[in-house]
Amino acid sequence: MKPVDLRNATFAGLRQQLDGLRKDVYTAWGKFGPGTTREVAEKCGIDLLTFRPRTTELCEIGLVELWGATRSSEGVYRVVKEDRWDAWRSDVVNSQLLLI
Repeated sequence: MKPVDLRNATFAGLRQQLDGLRKDVYTAWGKFGPGTTREVAEKCGIDLLTFRPRTTELCEIGLVELWGATRSSEGVYRVVKEDRWDAWRSDVVNSQLLLI
């Protein structure tokens, strides 16, 4: 996904474009989160070495966020709600415009 794709994305549209493992991981966060990547991976049955990179990708596009609390030096993540995603997207787009 390129920055321009993110700028033009909508929350519903972005979730519909998720495919394969990304979609499975996003669904797991919605069903079993918030939690650490280790906790949620165990609950949903996806291998941790597959789960963590997909979580990073979901964080990069704003669908999952670090919640701020940590347990035993691991971050606690959660799914982002639509209103928070809209604010996050707006910040990303405004930051890109500052570079022009």
